[in-house]
Amino acid sequence: MTLDLMVPANDLGDPQRRAADPSLSAFVTANAGSGKTKTLIDRVARLLLEGAKPETVLCVTYTKAAASEMQRRLFDVLGDWSVLPDIDLADKLAKLDDRRRDGAELSKARSPFAQALETPGGLKIQTIHAFCEKLLRRFPLEAGISPGFRVMDDSASAGVAAAARAEVAHHALNGGGLIAEAYAQMSVALDFQSFQAMFTDFEGRRGELKQFLEREGGLDGAVGWVWRAVDVPRGSEPQILGVEAMAALDRGLWREAAEVLRLGTATDQKCAAQMAAVAADLEASFDDAFAVLFTKDGGEAKWVGKTSCFKAHEALRLRLLAEQARLHLARQRMAAAQIAQDTTWVLTLANAYLQAYRIEKQAVGALDFADLIDHVRQLLRDRPAAAWVLYKLDGGIDHILVDEAQDTAPDQWAIVRALTDEFFSGAGVRGEARVRDMFVVGDEKQSIYSFQGARPELLLREFEFHRDRATGAGFRFERVDLLTSWRSTPQVLSFVDAVFSPPELAG
Repeated sequence: MTLDLMVPANDLGDPQRRAADPSLSAFVTANAGSGKTKTLIDRVARLLLEGAKPETVLCVTYTKAAASEMQRRLFDVLGDWSVLPDIDLADKLAKLDDRRRDGAELSKARSPFAQALETPGGLKIQTIHAFCEKLLRRFPLEAGISPGFRVMDDSASAGVAAAARAEVAHHALNGGGLIAEAYAQMSVALDFQSFQAMFTDFEGRRGELKQFLEREGGLDGAVGWVWRAVDVPRGSEPQILGVEAMAALDRGLWREAAEVLRLGTATDQKCAAQMAAVAADLEASFDDAFAVLFTKDGGEAKWVGKTSCFKAHEALRLRLLAEQARLHLARQRMAAAQIAQDTTWVLTLANAYLQAYRIEKQAVGALDFADLIDHVRQLLRDRPAAAWVLYKLDGGIDHILVDEAQDTAPDQWAIVRALTDEFFSGAGVRGEARVRDMFVVGDEKQSIYSFQGARPELLLREFEFHRDRATGAGFRFERVDLLTSWRSTPQVLSFVDAVFSPPELAG
């Protein structure tokens, strides 16, 4: 599902200028090279130009490098405003919103640079993790953490992760039990790279795994949920289900069908031989029987219902079709049991890894990036102090901009939702009606799929959620597409089109 399924906003005028308009909230889809960073910078500049205080603007992006680049470019813009001659400044400002300014308005336009420099802590253009760290330092007791917490860098986090993996392996090799069985099963079922990738996935989904395990009451409850989900009795062995299916095999039916098929075509006779062999072999496996009535790809063999041999034996044909359906259901139950069994092993290892990671992390006395997100999500959504924290934040953030939204994970979106809960409800803690808005920009085609839990399909869901909430309250909320590439030329694009055109269309 892509954002192209949305109803486009009014496409009159320059889409970059419309997206940068602070009077509306916007979800922006931006192709590579379409000027999304410029649009974001223009929007912040226009917010400041129209009187927004720097401390009320929060811009979150994906990397420190991106945050640093945005801040540099914004200060370049504001710095230019502060020193340009009036006529040049008026021209620059007119390019932003098509409005000519002079006199007092030009003087006012020179002030945001100084205001931004003088704002305590600077403009809030930062990564989501940096924002979360600052929030937790402001409300450590409400979040239930030590006021003096420190944050692990990437190398420290990698060291903790490696130590946690080693601890799981040590426990599996020396401690026995369910962990040892799970480790043995999965290390054999997967090649080395896939096995290591599984633990990497545990690392990237620690927050989701923790929430799932807690919601289900621990590992045992989570395993029970898995077996209920596949609708197979807990602990069912795929092989045992196959043996049970073979024990119920109507061998008389198979022998009778084989006798009838021997009178048919060469293909019928081949099937007759296979059915007779299965009927006569008490050691025949489920796969042996399944291969007779089904194709190699698992589809139902058509000859069962269509062979002319059964024209005079309709009752026999119907019994054989019922047998085919029985084996099909048995195969489904075996596959479901296998999925549940494998998932049980994976959850066992995931739970062991989470516990080992927590112990290793406590040993170094620090939080990692995932902890920052998790603590803030709980602080703003779940903890009793959430109402107080949001009350205090409501007096400090009026404009939220989210960059690289296609790489925003579910927990991060939960934070954005919490921060914008009151954006479209009228007056805030200051009592007066406030102008508050949000700006989200992303391109699902550029997503680092699954990295740090990113789910680009959420972009559509979040657009619809925020749009419905805003428009339902009478606020402007649009989707804007930035489709024009500024990184190429018509000549280059024409050449690429020619290379990839079908031969019959080539000039």
